[in-house]
Amino acid sequence: MLCANRSCNWLRWLAMTPNRLPLLALPVMIGQEFKAWWYLLIVAGSSVFKNGFSWWAVLSIGAALLFIIGLAAVRYWRFSYLIDDTAVTINSGLFVKKVRHIPYPNIQTLSHQQWFFLQPFGLETLNIETSSKDGKEGAGTLYAVSTSVGQLIEAHRHHQPLSVTEPSETQLDESATPTFDARYQISARDLNLYAATSMGFLAILAALGWLWNKLDDVIPKTWQQNAFDQLAHLAVLVLVVFGILFLAVAVLISYLNLLQRYYHFTLTKQAHTLTATRGFFKRLEVSVRISRIQAVRMRQSLLRHWLHLTTIQALLASNAADEEKDNDLVLLPVIKADQALTRMHHFVDWVPATTPDFIRVPRTNHWYYVRNWLLWNLLFVAIISFVVGHFWPQWLLWTMVLSALWVLIQSLQGWYAAKNAGVSIIYAHTLLVQNGSLWNLTQYVVRRQNIQALSLNQSIWMTRKHIAHLELHIRRGDGNESVEVRYLKAETVEKILDWYQQR
Repeated sequence: MLCANRSCNWLRWLAMTPNRLPLLALPVMIGQEFKAWWYLLIVAGSSVFKNGFSWWAVLSIGAALLFIIGLAAVRYWRFSYLIDDTAVTINSGLFVKKVRHIPYPNIQTLSHQQWFFLQPFGLETLNIETSSKDGKEGAGTLYAVSTSVGQLIEAHRHHQPLSVTEPSETQLDESATPTFDARYQISARDLNLYAATSMGFLAILAALGWLWNKLDDVIPKTWQQNAFDQLAHLAVLVLVVFGILFLAVAVLISYLNLLQRYYHFTLTKQAHTLTATRGFFKRLEVSVRISRIQAVRMRQSLLRHWLHLTTIQALLASNAADEEKDNDLVLLPVIKADQALTRMHHFVDWVPATTPDFIRVPRTNHWYYVRNWLLWNLLFVAIISFVVGHFWPQWLLWTMVLSALWVLIQSLQGWYAAKNAGVSIIYAHTLLVQNGSLWNLTQYVVRRQNIQALSLNQSIWMTRKHIAHLELHIRRGDGNESVEVRYLKAETVEKILDWYQQR
């Protein structure tokens, strides 16, 4: 066993005996079930109460809640895990027993999640991610286990001796100060800047709109009519103020959510492993070996581009970032764009320390980007204008004005994408690709060995004009990320294709 103190006997017992989850894992698992079923609960609740209050409706909702709690209880009862010298084995399944055997070399990322109510008990939830493409089948989760379990798995992953605490001890020895090869902690100013420049409020607006639509089915029609009658008597200025307040609430929710999510964000490098730690209500720690990083991505929204800020993420062949609704691990939430590569080089050595010279899309080819954006949008506004002119002719003039503004914005979007597209070969085995789309500027730093496929795409007329599209595929989560730079010189794409085929 990988141990060096008197806890060896307990570790041997842990390695030979299947372990049950603590009782506190049950409410955590119930919460996970509610998270999985919340949408159906809201839809069902709005449907049963649509025609007014009914005891049958209350009983139906109560039965659904009991079913979800019972489902979590059975999962808890059927769950056990085993940790030995070679792998983590997880036994689960409601009606059919499922055994997941996860060898330590196959673990892509190990994340530690600790809700505030689990901290006094020294418990945390472990998410084990592999590079399997079977989605959740390739991963395992240990709910509310002792922090020593995570220490043991980490030691096995890195082939290191481990001195862990006894099960009764819930805190690590704070006098032991670990040494890091590199360390970054977000400042209060940068955290506020990151939260203030986020566009996450748009998703919150969409969620509030969806929730209002569902409440519309529950609220009695007479109440709705009275509310609309009151609004109809208000001045336009008052309605505008209500709209601004609604937007301000969405922005505030997004701002506070990001503040608590990235509270005390810290990135450390120790040997060949990166560890990102963050969170206020839920402390999240994710560790990943540098060799498992598929690519480093630097992304700027239009607002952050104006402020010369960027966010750096790692693309992984696992679902380490499910909480962010993508499969990417945030390495640096916000940093000055001109410092991004230099700072990132300290953590990932194959990222260049300085910005290389880009081979950009020729200026004469910028028109193709603008043209492509215009074609679809002109068709879109033409259809909208036709429908409005046919059914609501009094609004046709305003529709035409807004359509012209929309087409102008999309033309600028095409110009923005063309201006920021380019490629650069860094060192002998690394490629930097930059493109712009949907008011985002994105850079990828990827090693040749991590490019799943690279292709040169040309139509007949592009061949005559000696231009081509470069497309590469990078492993990302259970799928892949397609990166394309369009309308480059054909000789540039051929040069990169030759570079790729040399591996």
